[in-house]
Amino acid sequence: MLGHWAAEKTLGITSAGVALVLAVTVAWLLNSPPTADCSAEAPPNHRIRAAKVVVRPWLGGHHVYASFMVPTRYTPRTKYEVTMVVRGFDHAFVVRGGPDEQYADDVFAGPGYYLLHGYLPTRVALWFLVHARFGDLQDPCSWTLVFIDQSP
Repeated sequence: MLGHWAAEKTLGITSAGVALVLAVTVAWLLNSPPTADCSAEAPPNHRIRAAKVVVRPWLGGHHVYASFMVPTRYTPRTKYEVTMVVRGFDHAFVVRGGPDEQYADDVFAGPGYYLLHGYLPTRVALWFLVHARFGDLQDPCSWTLVFIDQSP
């Protein structure tokens, strides 16, 4: 009888230890700092950095996105094609919004600007987490809108 109780106790302690290590690992991954500093960099022409980034993939779809303040000279669907890129991931993403949007998520577009939102799939956010690059995802300078001139 005593041997059975000791085995259950050992199993319980082992399970608690594994859970603790897993919790510490996830906490470390979620709080990892950005791998690049872009405070001194100026974005090149036809590129705009994010004004605000929201990264909460554990809430499901549409909870990983960036809001961009775009000058009105960049009017999508006319002269420019707009895509969004995230540093460290080799893929471009579509953006939503338009010249009518002036306020969203505590970001106010002043005169001569409007808001666009770029959404990142949850699976891509989890890729950043697994590769210890979650800090890059939370850094607004890692998100960039790219305007491609479509005029002939």
